[in-house]
Amino acid sequence: MEIENMFSDILGKIETGVIVLDQVNRQVFFRNQQADRIWDFIQATYDYEELSAMMFNELDQIKSSNMVCSDRSLINCDHRSFAYRVCHITGTKQYVAVIINDVTDQNRLEAIDEASEMMNNISNVFSGIRHEIGNPLNSMKMALTVLKMNLEKFSKDEIKIYMDRMTDDAAKMESLLKSFKNFNMFEKPNTVRVDLDLFFKSLTQLLGADVRKKNINISIDILPEGRWVTADTRALQHVAMNILANALDAVEGVENPTLKIRGEAVGEKVFLSIIDNGCGMPDELVENAFKPFFTTKLHGTGLGLVISKKMLGQMNCDIKIRSEEGAGTTITLTMPKAKPPESDKVGSEIVYHQ
Repeated sequence: MEIENMFSDILGKIETGVIVLDQVNRQVFFRNQQADRIWDFIQATYDYEELSAMMFNELDQIKSSNMVCSDRSLINCDHRSFAYRVCHITGTKQYVAVIINDVTDQNRLEAIDEASEMMNNISNVFSGIRHEIGNPLNSMKMALTVLKMNLEKFSKDEIKIYMDRMTDDAAKMESLLKSFKNFNMFEKPNTVRVDLDLFFKSLTQLLGADVRKKNINISIDILPEGRWVTADTRALQHVAMNILANALDAVEGVENPTLKIRGEAVGEKVFLSIIDNGCGMPDELVENAFKPFFTTKLHGTGLGLVISKKMLGQMNCDIKIRSEEGAGTTITLTMPKAKPPESDKVGSEIVYHQ
């Protein structure tokens, strides 16, 4: 009894809410002070039947699977957010524990960092746009100048050569602007069928200036069976830009820097790997990569990969990191496979938000 009182006293002082449900006698067996405070704030009752109804999905999840804890669920009330999980208690089937935390501040920090990450990405995109548009624009200006000075001297065939050159340059700028138009803020997942091959070819165009400056060799190898996935393009852009930016930093100073984007399908899943031959990471960094606020960058926040993982989770996707110090890093995204469009013609499916 003394030990039980000691544990009860400890649980009463922690800042995590704990509720223990007795599933046999259908009653609340235990609750600590933090759970009381949270429950009072959201004006919930401790009636077992009401709690069971509210947490039906979580209770069913751990009952019908081998999961130790259910997926995290959120309760939003009066501008505050509370996250809870239902967990098995080792050694008994009679009791389950509900672990609940106030995650309002964490969510706000993630939202702030998400906006910051997006602004950094937009800055990188603007830089890429400026360089990528500058070249064809200068080419068009030169062609127009030559035509203006020699319009009466040139034959129709010579004029056509210059007109074709300007048409090609205009097409390049149009393609870049179309890619930029799709770079939107992520709100809620709106999944569509996405052509990964077209997606990454368009996205890497935006990194052209930085890639050429660092002499990085980029290859895209999306196998036909792994080409089509279901995802929110806005979220995928955010995640991909974050991963590519990290990869470009990692290959800084490496001899023959390379970046490979490879896609393949296994069953109903597509595995997209972004592989660099950069500095790599020790095991400790890999283990902590998805922990909030963990970063090795001087001006980093440590939330970039956390937000990416959250976005991917909302799209029923996942992310894994494999790295070896001094040998490079492989980041693999797992995404639901989508059926290809009936027509093989690119553009038969809307894959970007316009």
